[in-house]
Amino acid sequence: MNKTGPQLLELSPVEGEPIREKYTATDQLYTKLKADVKQRAATLDEAISKSTQFHDKIDPMLESLERIAERLHQPPSISVEVDKIKEQITENKTVSVDLEKLQPSYETLKQRGEEMIARSEGADKDLSAKAVQDKLDRMVFLWNDIQALVEEREVKLLDVMDLADKFWCDHTALIVTIKDSHDLLRELEEPGVDPSVVKQQQEFVEGFKEEIDGLQEELDGVLNQGAELMTACGEPDKPVIKKSLDELSASGISKKVNR
Repeated sequence: MNKTGPQLLELSPVEGEPIREKYTATDQLYTKLKADVKQRAATLDEAISKSTQFHDKIDPMLESLERIAERLHQPPSISVEVDKIKEQITENKTVSVDLEKLQPSYETLKQRGEEMIARSEGADKDLSAKAVQDKLDRMVFLWNDIQALVEEREVKLLDVMDLADKFWCDHTALIVTIKDSHDLLRELEEPGVDPSVVKQQQEFVEGFKEEIDGLQEELDGVLNQGAELMTACGEPDKPVIKKSLDELSASGISKKVNR
């Protein structure tokens, strides 16, 4: 038409005007159709590329997240040693670092999946879209679950570390005080003969008893801390705490003074 149309127009400019309008309109329609087809092909190519990338990457992402989540659901028992707890806190933080590395891929997959579903008839009507939605839901659930577990683990580790730090500091100080008290008790002189000397000795012993009563309160406090720490720590470390508590319980200061 692009060839014959202009020729007819030359033969009869007036009568050929409608023909010119027709072939011009047809030419414009054809040009637009070619552009639309090209755009449609490009859109389809892009959609296929994104779909392929999504399906190629979503399963490895899910596997990675599931491994992390499984590890967090069965974490190592918490130690009772402050330095080891610090190491456990550092190990827990590495999970957050791993998530940060995965986040760009996570966000891209989430966006691609949502775009694929938006182009479909919906997850409730399109089985392929539903499969994509199910994987997206699983990925988001695992991601949120991991973040919650990391935060929960860190809070617990910090609480136990504070408790362990206080227990061991108080325990060490109390052991020193108990030893000093034992040494002082052994150095007490035998009862004197002179009434004034005996009275001084009695006054000293009474004062010493008051100090021991205060020490007993400290002992009870440390024993309670130890019991709390034993509850918070893992099974492998419980014997360590039990041994320390038994040592304190066996100190027997008040009994020795009363004798």
